[in-house]
Amino acid sequence: MDTLIVESFSWNPHIETAGEIAVKERTLDKKVGFCFIDVDNPDDCRFVHRSAFKKKFFIKKRQRIEQLESLLRQSGVEVLSAPVLSETQLSKISDFVRSAPYDDIELLKIYQYQDADIGLAVVSSLISKTQAVHPDLEKHRPLVERYLYASLEVYERSKALISDHRPQKIISFNGRFACAKAIFEAAQALDTPAYFHERGATMDRYELFERQPHDFSYIRSKISARWQQADANEKEKIAHSFFLKRRQGEGIGWKSFTADQRRGLAPKTQQSKVQLVYFSSSDDEFAAVGDLVRHQMFANQRAAIRSLIHWCAEQENYHLTIRIHPHLQHKSAEDRDWWCSLTGKNLQVISPESKVDSYALIEQASAVIVYNSTIGVEATYWGRPAILLGDSFYTSMDCIYEPKSEAALYQLLDEVEHLEAFPQHNCLPYGYYFMRRGTGYEYYQPEGLFSGTFMGQYLGPEPGFYRVLKRAKARLMNLPKRWPSMTRSGV
Repeated sequence: MDTLIVESFSWNPHIETAGEIAVKERTLDKKVGFCFIDVDNPDDCRFVHRSAFKKKFFIKKRQRIEQLESLLRQSGVEVLSAPVLSETQLSKISDFVRSAPYDDIELLKIYQYQDADIGLAVVSSLISKTQAVHPDLEKHRPLVERYLYASLEVYERSKALISDHRPQKIISFNGRFACAKAIFEAAQALDTPAYFHERGATMDRYELFERQPHDFSYIRSKISARWQQADANEKEKIAHSFFLKRRQGEGIGWKSFTADQRRGLAPKTQQSKVQLVYFSSSDDEFAAVGDLVRHQMFANQRAAIRSLIHWCAEQENYHLTIRIHPHLQHKSAEDRDWWCSLTGKNLQVISPESKVDSYALIEQASAVIVYNSTIGVEATYWGRPAILLGDSFYTSMDCIYEPKSEAALYQLLDEVEHLEAFPQHNCLPYGYYFMRRGTGYEYYQPEGLFSGTFMGQYLGPEPGFYRVLKRAKARLMNLPKRWPSMTRSGV
């Protein structure tokens, strides 16, 4: 077999992307197989319904997959059944789950099964599921057990599948989540080349990666290569459009986090003080990806911000503003409370729901400080010196100051009034890549971030169907419990 596509997520548009890739590979006269490994994946819950009403009327995961499989068969793709595990294998999985270190998240991160990094991916999924960078393992133990068991099922079944069909390569989604990474760990165990698919720059694109999409150094190499290969007559215009669209509040391939902010709104500042503005970043996606991200100076963002607050409190002529990432509104209460409770001398904290304009804050700043946020490279583009405290997709691109130690950081801040922004042109490769990365769909037609048709069909009901059902249910729920009885006077 030339190409084997293995999936454990039924999400839109990712399962449709898998279908897109399968059909494209088949049109190249390759022998292509597709297999969906259906397990109790806690991350793939959108089409697993709890209420009787939804079970009866709403589309279910198996229905989506069966529709996709039917279309793939018609296109000449071989649809494969996932191997069944033996009692011995299931018992081994159960033993592994029981023996997990449920009292220490750092030990769980390095918990391995046959040299496969199962624990790391489980922690990554847990962080995303709970929306907490430091989730309580004791509180969430049942969920951790589900993740461990499901990911090991996927791992063992993927190994059997690859062994049976011996593909030249496998392709699957993302690689970070528990039941996704298990597929790649199985491929690695059998020395099978693997490719990752993910969203592209815009919703009408997807991208195939040779390495995990969360590998910062790998993405940096792709940014550089794509810029070198781009059409010289158009690439700068496209790159500039990235920064302009971001400032205008447009989402590029995802939701905009600044669309609800009030343009030009900024807090009053003391003109006599040096204004440092720190933009927090959303940590959960990169909190458990191993050495794909390398933060040299601080162990994590919280350590970085504590250090900054302490330093600024001892400076007479400095003021620090912390702009909490707007997306934190939707994160765990513990994370929100931690950020919103920050206090200190010469400090102002702007809440995630604040209408303050992030770009107005950049205009006020003597320097912008980030841990890995995109707004670091944007600050440089708009003419403000910016300082990076962690790792990022734009590290080593000569578009931001990158101190390598706390001493170097604070020496830089001592001289911040004399710092100049890096040239705007240095930001353009980043902007170009994130406006153009990926390949346009041919068989999937997106209609939104989470909806569209594959080969002319919705894998499930058409958009709006659920809204009709919900309104019908609401009307039924509001009806009187029993009809009024007829009386003689009413006859």
